[in-house]
Amino acid sequence: MTGCYAAMPGSPPQVNAFLICDQAFPQAGTRKWCVIGTFGVIWAQRFPVTHAPLVVFIGLSDFEGNCTVTLGIRDTNGAPVALPVKDQDGNQVSEIRMQFQAVPLSVAEFAVPFPPMTFEEAGSYTLELVAGGTILAARSFRVEQAPPPPPPGQMPQAPPGFPTLPTPPGGEPE
Repeated sequence: MTGCYAAMPGSPPQVNAFLICDQAFPQAGTRKWCVIGTFGVIWAQRFPVTHAPLVVFIGLSDFEGNCTVTLGIRDTNGAPVALPVKDQDGNQVSEIRMQFQAVPLSVAEFAVPFPPMTFEEAGSYTLELVAGGTILAARSFRVEQAPPPPPPGQMPQAPPGFPTLPTPPGGEPE
């Protein structure tokens, strides 16, 4: 594996965190990361839908040397989703590239903000983290049609795929 290698030569970095969220930032003073609003479903009233913010928090460890990591999204058919960005030559970009400098046995935690992303249709999408041609991590998320609002005076139902709260013994949920 060229460019990015772990403490054990030839092995990829370890992925310790790979989360989709609304925000991720280092806390002032402690420099601990605050990861806010994690999600696995983007709800849309209609399609196409543009979603922002979309931030990916990544934690890597156990790597040395220069390391180029790419982050991209694939659609339901496995095709790369184009980012609303062009490179210096005017070509459409479908991945974000990050370069890490040589730091022995390094640990890297970072947030990658995506530009506002447009999803043409509902379906399952996959976020891929790649280094040296090897997929380090893949994380699926869904883009779904939002359920209609409830009639006046009724509580909204949990959307499909969301867990319901268990009923306590002998009663209704609080």
